[in-house]
Amino acid sequence: MPKWEVNMRKAILLTVLLLPLLLCAQVLTPEGKSPFVEASKKVMPAVVNISAERIIKVTTSPLPHEFFGEPFDEFFGRLFPEFPREYQEKSLGSGVIISEDGYILTNNHLVARASDIIVKTKEETYKDVEIVGADPVTDIAVLKIKNGHDLPYAELGDSDSLEVGDWVMAIGNPLTLGWTLTAGIVSAKGRSGLSFGEGTAQLQDFIQTDAAINPGNSGGPLVNLKGKVVGINTAIATGSAFSRGNIGIGFAVPINIAKRVSEDIIEHGEVSRGYLGISISNISSDMAEAMGLKSTKGALVQEVVEGTPADKAGIKQEDVIVEFDGKEIPSANKLTEFVGTTSPGKSVNVKVIRDGRPLTLRVKVGKRPSEVIPESGKWLGMEVADIEGEGVRITYVERGSPADAAGLRAGDTVKKIGRKWIKEVDDYGEAISTYSDKEVVAFLIERNGRERFVAIRPK
Repeated sequence: MPKWEVNMRKAILLTVLLLPLLLCAQVLTPEGKSPFVEASKKVMPAVVNISAERIIKVTTSPLPHEFFGEPFDEFFGRLFPEFPREYQEKSLGSGVIISEDGYILTNNHLVARASDIIVKTKEETYKDVEIVGADPVTDIAVLKIKNGHDLPYAELGDSDSLEVGDWVMAIGNPLTLGWTLTAGIVSAKGRSGLSFGEGTAQLQDFIQTDAAINPGNSGGPLVNLKGKVVGINTAIATGSAFSRGNIGIGFAVPINIAKRVSEDIIEHGEVSRGYLGISISNISSDMAEAMGLKSTKGALVQEVVEGTPADKAGIKQEDVIVEFDGKEIPSANKLTEFVGTTSPGKSVNVKVIRDGRPLTLRVKVGKRPSEVIPESGKWLGMEVADIEGEGVRITYVERGSPADAAGLRAGDTVKKIGRKWIKEVDDYGEAISTYSDKEVVAFLIERNGRERFVAIRPK
């Protein structure tokens, strides 16, 4: 056996034997204690348990007459008419205090439509709590303990500095067990295109972690080893519909997004988002080769809506946006985040690749048009806004959504849904409220002056 091969085998064996010791050395402090101990001590006092009662309105019938088939529907429908009823639902989750006067970050889906909120720290219970504001687009809400003062609060970190493999902790109140800490690593960043049912965030750039997250952890902090909050735990992936427990795949809203949203809510009572007016997609390796690009980084402009900030700045279809306001664009999803978290009215440089050549354009970011956000958080993967005249314009279509699969695009005008004509956003909201999440929906849309019918089947 050659000497070099013998040495290589010895090196591999030595590495295998020493790897556990090296890992322990990375985790333990010089005193032999886990750094999780000190980090948790900094944050745990600021973690709260949240219980919220909300009124759920449903329409029910004493007899499921549809069971008997179509010929009998009308007869049994008249004999046993549906009637509205209400019931109280108590949700339970977590949050984290971010200021000494009692501002709290949590999830919107936890407190949406809440009629009464109780917040508990490990030491105190607070019943005089208000919802300052909420943002279904990111699933972030801000609560306030009224007359709060000298409260323990957590320091916010920088989620952009996180790397895959970094240690993190999830702190919250899983399964009503009270203040619980679990540890793991950052498994991935930039997760998007996910659906968790009611309350799913539309703007998605999730941190994925294998730190155990279970029902009740929602709204609690994801924390780094410095004891700083780097995310707000939001959702979990489960093994099956019959098991809602942790399987090592949890998701958190990056704290940089949550911080920007909370600042807008606290200062202005609402969230103002930047808007360019483009439809974008990621760049596949085949597309990069076809366009002569050096990498798949960037966002490919599929469409530019006429009259929008992007159109006025000269951004064109087939441009590849590689930099926005000095920040590199690794993917389409990241560009959506950067634009959405930019204050409307700000002028920024946008670097594009056009016909193989770099070009820098100056864009004045607009304010994202009024959105229709149903109680489910999104509907068929699209957003709309009012226009001059009748109808509503589609301003955003989520990649991979039912709307996208049906061929709808940003810039299309929705004129009719089912049998209801749409004149404005309010009509749109009324129309979609009549559909379940399983019904196929017929749309009449207008594109480039021509009308056509489109049927959309929910996933």
